[in-house]
Formats: sequence, C-alpha cells, structure tokens
Amino acid sequence: MEGKAHVISFLKKCIEYADASIERKQKRGDLEDISKWEAYRDYTAHAVMEVENGELDRWFPNQHEMLGEEQFTTVDLASLSHQTRSAWLTNLVSPRPLALIGTSSQTGNLNLAPYTSLSIVSNSPPLAVISLSADRNDRWRDTLINLRETKNAVLNFIPASSNAAAIVEQTAQPLEYGTSEWESFSLHGLPSNPLVMKDAAFALLGEMVEEVDLPEAKAKLVILKLSEILVPGQYDVNQPAYILCQHGLNRLMVTPTEWHYNIDRSV
Repeated sequence: MEGKAHVISFLKKCIEYADASIERKQKRGDLEDISKWEAYRDYTAHAVMEVENGELDRWFPNQHEMLGEEQFTTVDLASLSHQTRSAWLTNLVSPRPLALIGTSSQTGNLNLAPYTSLSIVSNSPPLAVISLSADRNDRWRDTLINLRETKNAVLNFIPASSNAAAIVEQTAQPLEYGTSEWESFSLHGLPSNPLVMKDAAFALLGEMVEEVDLPEAKAKLVILKLSEILVPGQYDVNQPAYILCQHGLNRLMVTPTEWHYNIDRSV
C-alpha cells in the first residue's frame, strides 16, 4: 500500500527531527519545552506502531480487487480505439523508464526526444531495444533517421523534478526536421559528448546494430548494443536510481517508490 508506506516514512522522519531537537535543547540548557517535544515524539511513535500494525488501514485506499474465480470482465483489445487501447496498456505496463535519447545527423545536427518504449533485453551482451514509430503522415521520427545515418545514441535518464518534467514536455513537441531541441530549448551537453545532457542523472551510450519491422505496426524496433554507462561520481550500483518515469499516458513520476520487497533472485 503505497500511501501507507509514505505515511510511515514521514512519521519516522518526524521522530528523528524530534529527537534531534531534544538533543539540541539539552546541550543549550533550554529545558522548558523538552517535555512537549518528548510527548510529541512518543505520540508519533505510537502512531507509527498503529499504522504498521494495520490498525489504521481504514484511512488508506483499498487495494484493487482480484480476478477471483471467473469473476472478471474481458476487454477485447482489437475492438478499442487507439487512444483507449493505449490507455489500458500503458496503465498496466507501468511505470516505464523515461529516457531522453540524443542522436546526431550525418551533418552534425543534434536531436533530443523522450521515449518510454524502451527496455534492456540482454545483459551479456548488453542490449537495449527501442520502438520508434512513424507519425500520421508516415514520417519517421528524427531519432530513427539519425540512427540510420550515424548509428550512435545516448539514453539520458534524468532526475525526477519539475524542471526535468518541463524538459520532457518541451522535447516531446514535434519540430520540423533539422530543428534542434538542444538549441530550441537551451539544453546543454557535455564538451566530451554533446549528446550527453549535463542535467542527466545517468547516461547509457549505444550503437544501433539492427532495425526490425514490427508486424502490422507503423513502427520499427531498434536494437542498440550498449558500450558505456556514465554515472555521477563514485555511484554505488546497489543503490536505487531515482529517475523520472512515466505511468499511464502522461503522468511523470519517480521510481523506485517507498514500498519495496526484496526477493532472493532476479526475475
């Protein structure tokens, strides 16, 4: 229950703050309000216990119902409109990592566009796939055109912030081919690699090794062989990467979230 986990986390931070405040007051000899802080801390600790034990579950939204024994509704995907079908599929297969993919044309024109239709499909060798579609006028995305010319791409994963979300919204706009999002929205790359965003939290560097037709779709599946990961400083690989993701059609959010459960093996 995600909301419950956030409440527990917040209350525990309140207890930590109260303990720190009590310690500061004791060091200063300011003893007048200590009893109030102790009462606040103890009441908060009791609230944490009640929430963790499930005594206050009535405060939180109910979980979704289960399918049960044949008690379900069947939705025929083929009968749905494109918009409705997209809403169903993107809502269920979520959240999806969001990458701002930087590419360059043969003439050196830089492009940047957000994608969530991507996945790591192999660790050895390191391979990623990206679905690149055509627009309603059957014009292929600039990303695909550039990949066909120069092969190289940078997957920029960005921190979850309102500023980063605004960049995603800007670069999602369809611009005339040859118009650079970097210049249009005053975005900056590294001097060593202009396709790596200075504002990125992490970046994956890859080269297109294959382009595959998707059956019955105006889209291509591009396979990238990944060569490098750029990380900030000496980043611990065991720490979660808090990056911007997409849930549903248009909701941007951070992942991972507060609730988690560790299992003994990867899936």
